[in-house]
Amino acid sequence: MAPPIKPVRRVVTGNDANGESYVLYDSAAPNVNPGAIRPGTCMTDVWVYPSCPVELAGTRDDGRLKFNFEPPHAGGHLRVVQSPPKPPGYDPAQDPTAIPIGEPRQRDGGCWDKGGANAFSSPYHKSETVDYGIVLEGERVLILDDGLHVMKPGDVVVQLGNWHGWCNPNEGSLMAFVMMGAKYEG
Repeated sequence: MAPPIKPVRRVVTGNDANGESYVLYDSAAPNVNPGAIRPGTCMTDVWVYPSCPVELAGTRDDGRLKFNFEPPHAGGHLRVVQSPPKPPGYDPAQDPTAIPIGEPRQRDGGCWDKGGANAFSSPYHKSETVDYGIVLEGERVLILDDGLHVMKPGDVVVQLGNWHGWCNPNEGSLMAFVMMGAKYEG
């Protein structure tokens, strides 16, 4: 059983009509997506920007936009991902969520997926994005073609549109991701 979803406090600031700074929103981030990609995983979009440069005026709430795994192609998003650990006594033969590695396929929205997911692992995937991933809590293992890379709190990964996966064989994790639209060469 996945741990309960941890609310993400979001403090959004801006400027009033006189140019004075103030808090626009201070509450749990409203765009919570439990099981958005995998059962047990929760993705909370804190803020989404449709393009760069970002318009800094107004009181709009870009943390309430419709969930999409990929960010807007000319923009990006800040997302917090909560991932469960490997269940005690895990038996891969009894995992109804397991998807074996297979041929690459493009999901709706543009992300490429090869399968390889299970109760504590993401699919092996890539997207046309630059991603900054920061481990906030727990331990998460980055899976690349060259092997496994254990990441601990404070570690940062920069992903440049490459094939990768994530797993939590030892404990659950909390990560922040900034994903920005990018373009493959050619």
